This record gives sequence, C-alpha cells and structure tokens, in this order.
Amino acid sequence: MGWPLPGASAALDADLDLIVDVAREAGQLSLEWLKKGAKAWDKSPGNVVTEADIAVNDLIARRLRSARPDYGWLSEETRDNPADRSQRRVWVVDPIDGTGAFVRGEPGYCISIARLEGPLPVAGALFNPLTNEMFAATEGRGATLNGSRITASPTCALGGCGMILRPEIHARLQAHPDWPETRLLTPMPNSIAYRIALVAAGKWDAAIGLSGTNDWDIAAAVLILEEAGGIATDGNGQAFAFNQEVTRHLGIVAAGAALHPLIMEKLQGLSRPAT
Repeated sequence: MGWPLPGASAALDADLDLIVDVAREAGQLSLEWLKKGAKAWDKSPGNVVTEADIAVNDLIARRLRSARPDYGWLSEETRDNPADRSQRRVWVVDPIDGTGAFVRGEPGYCISIARLEGPLPVAGALFNPLTNEMFAATEGRGATLNGSRITASPTCALGGCGMILRPEIHARLQAHPDWPETRLLTPMPNSIAYRIALVAAGKWDAAIGLSGTNDWDIAAAVLILEEAGGIATDGNGQAFAFNQEVTRHLGIVAAGAALHPLIMEKLQGLSRPAT
C-alpha cells in the first residue's frame, strides 16, 4: 500500500496503516448501508444522523480501541467523556462526515480518522467511498492521495481562484469593495473534511466555513492540508488545538500558504453569522 511515506517513525507507520485499513472497512460498511437504506432522524434541529453513522462508529471504535486500548477516544457519535480522552494519544473520529450527502447518495461524504499527540494531529486519513479517494498524512512526512504525494495550490492571487464555500458566504465576500471575481465549486460537497482535502490535493484553492466546526470534522483534514503545504486556521486566523475542554471552533479557513493570508485580510471586519 505504501503507507505512510518513508521515514516515519515505527509508531506512526503502524498507526497510519491501521487508520487507513479501518477507514476503508468503514467506507465499505457505509456503502452497504447506502445500498439497503438507513433510517435517519434529527439528533438536533438540522443535524441529521442515521443508522449507518452509528454502525460505522461502532465498527471504527471496535477496531481502533481493541488495537490501541491505551489511546483515548473522541467521536461525533459517542457521548463525550472527558476521562475517555485524558490520554496524550487520542483517536478523533467522524464516522460519516457529511451525513446529508450520504442520505442523498451523493459523493460528498467521507470517513474521517485522526490520531492526536497532545493537542495536535500526527496521523490521519479521510476516505470517500463513492469516489474511492484515500487522503492520508503523518506529521512531517507529507500527504498523499491514493498513495501519491499531493501539494496544495501555489496560487498567490485571489482573482480567479477556486473556492469551496456556501453560496451565501461567497455572495457576501463578493460584496466586499475590492473582492475580485472568484470561482465557486457547485454543488458544494457536504463534508467539510472532504472540502479541505480537495484543497490539500491542489484541486481547489481554498475552502472557507464561517460557522462552527468540531474537532471530529477537521482534525484529520487539517493535518492533511498542512502536510500538503497549506494552512488551516479558524475564522479568526488562530491555529487549531484539538482535544481541549471545548471541542468546537469558530469556523475554518483552509488554503494554500500564499493565498491564506490574502483571504484573512479580506475577512477582517466581515460580520460572521451566528454559529
């Protein structure tokens, strides 16, 4: 498989191998549920969950926690238990990021798994089962897509760049007095993790979300983008620290290293919608 890139430590080698294997297995299970149909309900207003989310979460938990019983655990579909994530090494999981896309059978969802060392992700993978794309990275060793190294876009100008964000946010940005014409990916993939991965792969130049994000939404994707040479910060330009007392963040701005500061400059003073 060629995971991870040569030179990584033995521990990260083993952890990334495990993450990739489990992500593929979880992706296959999600496809089985997609084929037979999964009951869906709102766990909070506008926040859908399905039988598949729970089943995939259970599979990932069983596989990862049996293989690494001394690692902590944080997942969107597991009730938060601070004692369960008090270890220095913690799994952070979103079993199906982009559940809305999953329900509609669209290729805008993915399986997201990261391993933290303290507050930072050091190994992670995102798997899109419908496109068969496996994004993976380990700290300091680069990022890959299906085994080939990826690099974020070197774009250094806003004019003409390709962005992934909600159309209403795009309209607000274009209302800025000196915001140039930019391209917008439509339809926008439901999964924020997958959007960030597309930026990491250099397929798009930036992904912006100004509403709240959670550790499990972005931990693996942030590592993959950074290892691809990009930058990811919250909406205020602050670096991410994961597995803190509060696991929610003020949005995300993900872009190539040259483009990110230009976006942040324009975002200053832009009113942010309620999260």
